[in-house]
Amino acid sequence: MIVSDACGVLVVEADPFLRLAAMGLVEDAGLSGYAAAHSANAFTVLTSNNDIGIMFTNIEMPGSLNGLELSKIVRRRWPHIAIIVASGASNVAANSLPTGTTFIAKPYQPETVIAFLKEAASSDRWDAAHRVI
Repeated sequence: MIVSDACGVLVVEADPFLRLAAMGLVEDAGLSGYAAAHSANAFTVLTSNNDIGIMFTNIEMPGSLNGLELSKIVRRRWPHIAIIVASGASNVAANSLPTGTTFIAKPYQPETVIAFLKEAASSDRWDAAHRVI
């Protein structure tokens, strides 16, 4: 699998320590990352950077939207973005996630996140036009 360096990752996590750790996993996957503490920050980053191909978000976060609501809007507005949702909640129903979303339960293994990031950024999924193929 070839990982595309043209695919940026948006990490949306309210906890600054977990956000920093997740950004480290993005770097370990060989990708560039952007960080946001909540959905309003996420929308600012998404509208300002056209290289984002993956969003890695927590469900629980402050603000008007949680990670599930954010994911649904991102899926509609930016359908090419692969979405990875993480949560420590055990009651996340598969039908509450947007189509094609990957769910990772917390606490997660770093290797699992790195593998999902690499898969989402692989050249099999990400082309020069920034579309999922």
